[in-house]
Amino acid sequence: MKIAVLSSQLPSPERAKTGGVAYVAHRLANALTKRGHELTVFTTDESPPDACYQVRKVLSARHLNPLRAWLWLWRLASRYAAQDFSDFDIIHAHGNNAMIRRPGPPLVRTLHGAAWAEAIHATTWKRRLWYLSVVPMELWETATAPRVVADSASTRNYAPGIDLVIPISVDSQVFSPGPDLNEQLQHRHPTILFVGTLAGRKRGQMLLEIFQNEIRPALPDAELWLVAEKEVQEPGVVCFSTPDEQTLADLYRRAWVFCLPSTYEGFGVPYIEALASGTPVVATPNDGAREVLEEGRWGILASPIELGAALLSLLQDSARRQRMAQQGLERVAVFNQTQVVDAYESLFEETIRSASGRS
Repeated sequence: MKIAVLSSQLPSPERAKTGGVAYVAHRLANALTKRGHELTVFTTDESPPDACYQVRKVLSARHLNPLRAWLWLWRLASRYAAQDFSDFDIIHAHGNNAMIRRPGPPLVRTLHGAAWAEAIHATTWKRRLWYLSVVPMELWETATAPRVVADSASTRNYAPGIDLVIPISVDSQVFSPGPDLNEQLQHRHPTILFVGTLAGRKRGQMLLEIFQNEIRPALPDAELWLVAEKEVQEPGVVCFSTPDEQTLADLYRRAWVFCLPSTYEGFGVPYIEALASGTPVVATPNDGAREVLEEGRWGILASPIELGAALLSLLQDSARRQRMAQQGLERVAVFNQTQVVDAYESLFEETIRSASGRS
């Protein structure tokens, strides 16, 4: 198949923080290319160093100013609409397909979370207004796409017209445990890993305060590893700026515990990356964490007020961490990359057949 992929961003070492959708689009595009399909990603970024697919840059990077960024979304949608996709068998849009006209190749739209849910869980009024302004575009994109996929059941609950759920996958060749479920690799001091942003719904700042006020007083040699958008100079805090996949996978393996206390995740890619790496997961009960961890069956769900105690208890119990690491590997089999790529491949083939009138 010749597949046109629409993804506003791709993984970029130039950016302080790249959204999870960029990595999801990149990994899926690479996996499909390795199966012999011909993919071109239409984006605003340069080609990542490990990209197996073709990249066509259609617009400059998004503006930081909110108003200009909102206008940029529509400019990107118009640039996508101006592209000639006639040479492709199908279009796979991770967003910004609102102005693509019909007829043309059939289009599959994947929703990674929902703008309405983001607005509900936004931590500032500016963020809430931003997502509310995006809701009409997202509704139009899903209404006009022949097939719409959600990456989680929780996303399906927020958005109408979802045809099926295909979860995000994890590459077990990259994110995998070390010997004896990381016992030989783990850092010598109790370590919590966080991947996200300090501000906003990821609540990295909240975790930082819990670490300073509850974890360090009880475990003076404990460390908090932050993969976040800015540097933090605090005792016991170690910051990692834009690590590549191999480095990130190594951080997961070396950490004792992974914690992402978001108010909302449409899915929560770091949760499955941690599970696949043999690292126990602690989260607050957001939509994505509750789904991935099945209400706490495969990890710990703790309210913000209980989070410090939950982390301390786990850091001080090596046998429990080992049990949770083993259970996490069982759970992450559901998100096997082969199965997820199989599902998209079948969906694309069925959509092409349906559009051409073949049974």
